[in-house]
Amino acid sequence: MWTTRNSRVARRAAVPAALLAAALVVSGCSSSTPEPATSDGPVVEKDLSLAAVSAPNSLDPAQLVDGQQMFVWSSILDTLLRKDPETAEIIPGAAESWEYNEDGTELTLKLREGMTFSSGDPVDAAAVAATLLRSRDTPGNVQSRLALVADVVAEDDTTVKVTFSSFDPQFLDNLSSGVGAIGDPATMDEARTATDPIGSGPFTLDVDKTVPGSSYVLVKRDDYWDAENVPFKTLTVKVIQDPTASFNALQSGELNAATVQSQMVGQLNQDDWNVTVNDATALGYLNILDRAGEQWPALGDERVRQAINMSIDRETVLTALFSGVGIATEQVVSPYGQIYDEALSSTYEYDPEKGKELVEEAGFAGETFQIPSTFLTTTIEPVLTQSFADIGLTLEWVTVPPQQAQSAARSGEYGLYYQIVGFNSDTADLATIFGIEGTSNPRAYTDATLDELFGVINSTVDFDEALPAYTELNEYVVDQAFVAPVAYIGTTWATGDGIEYVGKANTLSTIRQFAVTD
Repeated sequence: MWTTRNSRVARRAAVPAALLAAALVVSGCSSSTPEPATSDGPVVEKDLSLAAVSAPNSLDPAQLVDGQQMFVWSSILDTLLRKDPETAEIIPGAAESWEYNEDGTELTLKLREGMTFSSGDPVDAAAVAATLLRSRDTPGNVQSRLALVADVVAEDDTTVKVTFSSFDPQFLDNLSSGVGAIGDPATMDEARTATDPIGSGPFTLDVDKTVPGSSYVLVKRDDYWDAENVPFKTLTVKVIQDPTASFNALQSGELNAATVQSQMVGQLNQDDWNVTVNDATALGYLNILDRAGEQWPALGDERVRQAINMSIDRETVLTALFSGVGIATEQVVSPYGQIYDEALSSTYEYDPEKGKELVEEAGFAGETFQIPSTFLTTTIEPVLTQSFADIGLTLEWVTVPPQQAQSAARSGEYGLYYQIVGFNSDTADLATIFGIEGTSNPRAYTDATLDELFGVINSTVDFDEALPAYTELNEYVVDQAFVAPVAYIGTTWATGDGIEYVGKANTLSTIRQFAVTD
C-alpha cells in the first residue's frame, strides 16, 4: 500500500467519512482547450465496484442531483463538458469546442461527430437543444441553473447555439454537471427516463442486476465515442451510508473503491490497497444569513461578525473533532483554485478576548441567536456554543428534521446556519453564497462593493480578465466576515485491484476520478 496526498498546505485534520459523504449529497471560450487524455495503448479493463452514500433521486436529465449520485447518472448520460480531475479545468466532453460572442449572450457549442445513444440513434445538436430547453422549462433540480437561457437552437447537426438574457458566468461550469447531461429526445418524456434512460454515456444500466436505491450495475458500451479511455468493463455502485459497513465491504472484496475514515486506514492490508488523501473536497462553515441585521441587528455589525470569526479555534476544532484530512480556513474558495489567497489565512487569529471586546464595543453583549440543529451540526454544536459564549453571545440550537434542513436555512427564521458543502466551482460558490440571488444568501444581501464587483464579474466573459474582480471579492467577503469558515474537509479513498483515485481540484463524482494502474 502507498499513500498519496493531494494537499496545498500542511495544516490538516479530517472529517468523519459519513458526515462528509452526507454533505456532498446535499451537491472560457476556446477551441484551444485541451482534449481529454488519450491512452497510449490498449486499456486494461477492470471491474470497478464502489460505495456511494445516496442513490440517484432520478435519472431524468431535468431532475439530476450532483454529488455522489453522479457516479450513476454521469455513467449513463454524457455531459457536454468535463473537468480535469487534477486541475478542475473545463475540458471537452460531448462538445469538442465552444465560443462566446463578445458580450457573452451567445454561446456556440460544436459537438463531436459520430456519437450515438445506446439505442443507436445519433447524438446531435437537436438532441442537445431539446434536453436543455426541457430542463429549463421543467420544475426540478436543474431548472434554476438555466434561468438566464433565452433559447437553444440546433444550427446544424453538430452546432448548438445558446442565447442568454444576460451573460451567465457559471454556465460553462454547469455544463460539466447536471445541466450538461444529454437526453434522448425520442424517449425523454417516457416514464422509463427516471429509472432506465436511453443515454449517450459510456455505460448502460443492467436493470436485471440493479436493485434501485441499493445497488446499480452498469455495463460498458463498446461503441461509446471515448471507449478507449474508459478502463472499466463494469461499474457497480453500492449505496452504503454507514462507514463501518462500507469498510467491511472493502475488506470482504465486495468493493474495490470507497472512502474510509482515517482511523480505519491502518486496518487495511498494505499489500492490497492504495490510499489517496485529498485535503479539500468540501467546506464546513457558519453562514451568517442576516448580514444586514434586519432581524438580528448584531449580525449586521461588522465587529460582531469579525468577533465570531475570532471566537473559533479552528486548529483545535480540527484536532478535537476530526482526525487526519482537512485544512483550517477563513475562505470559502477552493485552496486548489486561482482565487484562493494564502495571505488571507491569518486574517482572524483565534482571540476570543479581542472578540469579546468587539461585541461589547458594538453594544451587543448578551445577545441570543437561534440556529438550526441538523444531522450535520451534531458534533460541532458544543464547540460553536462555547465559542459564542467566550465572546459574550449565546446560541440556542433548534432541532430541524433532515428533510427540512435546507428550507430552514432559507426560511428567514434564523440568522445563522452551519453547513458542509461540496465544492462546485469557485465562481459558482461565490455567487451562491454572496450573490444577490444566491441560494445561500436567502435575504438577498448586497452592498455597493458587492454590486460593483459582481457587476464586473457578470459582464466579463473571459475568466482571466475577471480574475482580479474575483480575488477582490474574496478579500472583501473575508474582511467583512460575511461568513465564518471553519475548515476545508478532506476525503480518504482506498482502492484495490490496480485502481487508483486521481481526483484533486475536481471533486465531481464520476468514473474519471479513477484510473487503472496495472
